[in-house]
Amino acid sequence: MMIHVTMIVDVTRSIDLGEEPTERIIADFRATIGAMKCAMSERLVRLGISMAQLNIMYVLQRNGEMPMSRLADVLNVSLSNASGLVDRMEERGFIERTRVAEDRRVVLVRVTNAGSRVIEENDALSDELMRDVLGRLEPAQLVIIAGAVSDFRSALESRNRPESSGGN
Repeated sequence: MMIHVTMIVDVTRSIDLGEEPTERIIADFRATIGAMKCAMSERLVRLGISMAQLNIMYVLQRNGEMPMSRLADVLNVSLSNASGLVDRMEERGFIERTRVAEDRRVVLVRVTNAGSRVIEENDALSDELMRDVLGRLEPAQLVIIAGAVSDFRSALESRNRPESSGGN
């Protein structure tokens, strides 16, 4: 029980009481995500894949096959912009397009096995980076982070449920 009290004291000491904790968390989280994106981006450049292309593969992996028009909507880009990105990815074998037999105007897009492997490799490298960074922290810090991340994820999932009332 004493370790919990010590951890709480250590955490409260590290918070600047003159700054609102929510704003500090947002700033730290944004900086952390930015650093992670930079590390990922360097790997992707070596593979010749842009962040936009990786994002498309993640969207398709998460949502499954979808019409090009829906993909453009999800990405919040024009259909021609989405088509250009998909063209390059299709050439590399990461994405596959097919036409619906009943309505040849509808083009479906899906991630291929090669695209899934890129996602798996990227996730493995991201996990490796996280393990390296977390390995530099003390066990007591890891306990606090594990609880906080779990609580944060639960709150995010709760906010994103359809029955949620607007996400306060």
